[in-house]
Amino acid sequence: MEKEEFIRKTLHFAHEQHMWQKGDHILIAESGGPDSLALLLFLKSVAREEQLTLGACCVNHHLRPEAEAETEFVAKVCAEQGIACYIRQAYVTEVSEQTGESMETAGRRLRYEAFEEICRNEGYNLVATAHHANDQAETVLYHLIRGAGLMGLTGIHPRRGTRIRPFLWATKKQIGEFVSHFPYEPCHDITNDMAITARNHIRLELLPELAGYNPSIVQALSRTAEILREDEEAMEQMAEKMAEGCVTSDAAGMPAILVPQFRNCHLAFRRRIVRLVMQKVLDQHDQGGRTIGYDGIEKVRKLIENGHTGQSTSSAGVLVTLERNQACFSSGDTHYQKDDAPDTYILEQQILHKRPENLRKNQFLLDKDKVGTVVLRHGTRDELFYPRGMQGSKKLFKCMQDLKIPAVKRKYWPLAADAEHIYWIGGMRGSRFGLPDEHTETFLLLTLRRKSR
Repeated sequence: MEKEEFIRKTLHFAHEQHMWQKGDHILIAESGGPDSLALLLFLKSVAREEQLTLGACCVNHHLRPEAEAETEFVAKVCAEQGIACYIRQAYVTEVSEQTGESMETAGRRLRYEAFEEICRNEGYNLVATAHHANDQAETVLYHLIRGAGLMGLTGIHPRRGTRIRPFLWATKKQIGEFVSHFPYEPCHDITNDMAITARNHIRLELLPELAGYNPSIVQALSRTAEILREDEEAMEQMAEKMAEGCVTSDAAGMPAILVPQFRNCHLAFRRRIVRLVMQKVLDQHDQGGRTIGYDGIEKVRKLIENGHTGQSTSSAGVLVTLERNQACFSSGDTHYQKDDAPDTYILEQQILHKRPENLRKNQFLLDKDKVGTVVLRHGTRDELFYPRGMQGSKKLFKCMQDLKIPAVKRKYWPLAADAEHIYWIGGMRGSRFGLPDEHTETFLLLTLRRKSR
């Protein structure tokens, strides 16, 4: 495909999907690889005509020796193209070990935290990523294998919130042809060539196998996702209309489902109504990022259909209780009610002159000479936390939300802090302050222990 034809088709797709408006500020997720490099060069090619302001963010994950050179390459290309460049550091291995997340999950979270921080501080209102048709095919297969419903099979959306994907129409081969017209040699991440993750197995093994049955398998799966996305949008609109007849509010202003009216809806819409109401509760309590799974929806639905007054269940941080022909929803869970006494902890502190070889999940290590008097305390919603492995700060409770700490537990969660900083969200994540380095002579070992209620 010729360069101008690729630009024309991508621009048509972006306009068709209403990805941006004239005057928008777009931050490009840039790695220096062929896909994201092509995205940067495409947006630069149309920026004047579309009246766009561009910036690029490159996150160094510190996972490969080549990462430093790739970061420098991105900075060089941005300088030559006249695009603002933001370099951020993310220590994925350390964060993964500390939080228990997979390397892939931790890397993705740190990456998007960096994008959010730059957008917030530098005035960008959109983030562009280089997802393409091959990524779409992988995603559809990945969700199909895991048993996803209609929503999961819609795959990657061209635009969702502030994230846009102008290349979703194009194959990886077409993107490679486009970038070859420019005087740059894209970086290559060799880990993409290794079947070390589920997605890599799908890309390197399953998709090539399926291509033997259908040479256009990538386009076919992408088309399937597009069709299902349109069906999903129609179903969602119908569910919202049905919810008007069976969703009300209880005395406290929280959403409630009227059981008789709910039972009259088709099963497919009952599931959707449950999810809509659960999502509303999460949004009201700043937990919009929580995942509402199929099993959780089914548990709530079956309680509403078959339960008796006084019974309750919970999922994803949403508590549901049956009360006189209506199901009342609130934030919480059946294992930890608001009236329960919170868990109490003690913080043991030990001074060491040698770094311990291993740390348990309930332990954290500081440089004794970098911190003040460390105490155990609780936090407040408006406090800031400076997570290890990323630049900038986050609201403490937002960080707890990202760590999947239930809303009702956050104000009681144990924190190790002195008068200046919170150093450790107990058992979950540390800050970037007070950490030992090669010059540390005296270590402070913190051990968190739970006392019985």
